Amino acid sequence: MPFLKPRLSWCVFLALWFLSSCASTRPARQHSVPLLPGMTANGDKKPSKAVVEVPEPSESDASDEVITPKEAAKEGTKEGVDEGIGHFEEPAVATNPDEDEEDVEIRPRKNMGKNSAIPHEFNDKVASWIQFFSQKDRERFQMFLDRGEPYREAVENILEENKVPADLFYLGLIESGFNFKASSRVKAVGVWQFMKPTGKMYGLGVDSYIDERRDPIRATEAAAKYLRDLYREFGSWYLAMAAYNAGPGRIRSCIRRAGTNDFWELVEKKKLPRETMEYIPKYLAARYIGENPELFAFYVNEEKKYPNVELVKIPSPVTFESIEKVTSMPLGTLTFVNPHYLKNYSHPARKTDEIWVPEKYSAAVEKQYATLTSMTIRVKPEPKAKVLVNREKIVVHIIKKGDTLKSIASKQGLSVAYLRRVNNLSKNAKLVPGQRLKLSASSYHQKKVHPRKIQRRKKK
Repeated sequence: MPFLKPRLSWCVFLALWFLSSCASTRPARQHSVPLLPGMTANGDKKPSKAVVEVPEPSESDASDEVITPKEAAKEGTKEGVDEGIGHFEEPAVATNPDEDEEDVEIRPRKNMGKNSAIPHEFNDKVASWIQFFSQKDRERFQMFLDRGEPYREAVENILEENKVPADLFYLGLIESGFNFKASSRVKAVGVWQFMKPTGKMYGLGVDSYIDERRDPIRATEAAAKYLRDLYREFGSWYLAMAAYNAGPGRIRSCIRRAGTNDFWELVEKKKLPRETMEYIPKYLAARYIGENPELFAFYVNEEKKYPNVELVKIPSPVTFESIEKVTSMPLGTLTFVNPHYLKNYSHPARKTDEIWVPEKYSAAVEKQYATLTSMTIRVKPEPKAKVLVNREKIVVHIIKKGDTLKSIASKQGLSVAYLRRVNNLSKNAKLVPGQRLKLSASSYHQKKVHPRKIQRRKKK
């Protein structure tokens, strides 16, 4: 009826006004941290207690030097996204460059003991970083997951072969976002953010043409050995990672001043460097999300993989493009597997060089050695263009009387199976004094069925 039309329009208007006012006052919906085994719904604010709520860091926890989720949100710039830094920045190992050069000494214990897994810990600091990664910074965190996933199995395998937990994969994720070109304000480089002196100590060469801190395989091996030595000294993975972040000398000093070697007690007493107090919660949050991406609506593509590679000898210097053309290799392949070469050609200070080559092309590259010799280029090496380490001292062990594979593996922190595989030794092989035993692989092959991948698939 006509007389009802005005009343109806007024009713519609009032209903729309009511809904819009409710929408404007309703708080934004936040994702909660999902409950997993071991988590409780208690709101205890102590760092050592598990919580489910996701509070913002309190003022007492923050300071002008702390990189908290709030500060990370303010400091996250486009440049940080491109370079893989920002809230993943490498903290200063020391307060001045001289200390950076010196704070690389470690004092490992004789026996590592039983290699325990890194414990799970849920508290307000961890929850704050979970909220930050999954909400405020989810686009960049997804990008870091995408960059890291192709290398996951390779990194986990190398970590396990060096007898450290495979979960340390996520340390590389918070260090650099798995950007091999990442460089921090204190000149730490690569996925594992090695300072030059520490990298040199663990066999990583650096000069004008090559920076092995960017090598996916060698740098991961070096990081595993460094973390293993730190764990041997401190007896705690939390403290080992804290020492990786701030330097072992500084952590020793903090332990002496506080009178405790418990990481969370050191946090409670505020004896650690401020950024280091956030470093472990940040790692735990990244691992928690990485192990349960579906709970936070993150996508992980497990189809992309770092290829099986072989270390192949080539004449030098020769461009990667020349090698790819004569072997019908897709352009860019060698740059992808050799990100540590800075000039896109092999080292000009060497007559021969060794580069990583995908397994299916390794035989073709070896066959074309004579052809590649005629394709070498003229490059005048810079005066200091010499790799700063003698790799023979790092990756080769000269057998002495009384040596066994078990004793060498124990001393080097490697598994006997790994030494057999790297050196093509049978179970009954005998070691001869003077024999050269390789401690580092000249090839890398993915495991056909990785146990951790099976575990991740079971969750689905």
